Amino acid sequence: MSGYQQSGESSRSQDEDWRSIEDQSERRRIQNRLAQRKYRDKEKRKRDDEARVAENAKVAGSAYAAPDAKDLARNANPAGLPWGSVSLKHVVETGKAKEERAQQASREGSAGPAYSRRGTQG
Repeated sequence: MSGYQQSGESSRSQDEDWRSIEDQSERRRIQNRLAQRKYRDKEKRKRDDEARVAENAKVAGSAYAAPDAKDLARNANPAGLPWGSVSLKHVVETGKAKEERAQQASREGSAGPAYSRRGTQG
């Protein structure tokens, strides 16, 4: 054995150092204990990561929700636009209808008619 310690060896206790053990069964027992500890630590990190990803997905999923058209006021004009504006209710209804058509086409597995950005077939 060399005269210097490799990284991590200083924290290793004497009962975990199997390199100097001559008895095969004792050596195997120590190696198994170390492998089991490493496996448990790895599984714990994996569970923690999965829990963190699930929590992030849950929080991100509720971060934004498109408004429902029926929740928008009928004649609400944005302030500062005396001539009126595009009806936000119309925009939301049209967008939801396009989204539903796209989802339906996706479920049916067909490409269906292609729609341009203006909503017309083309």
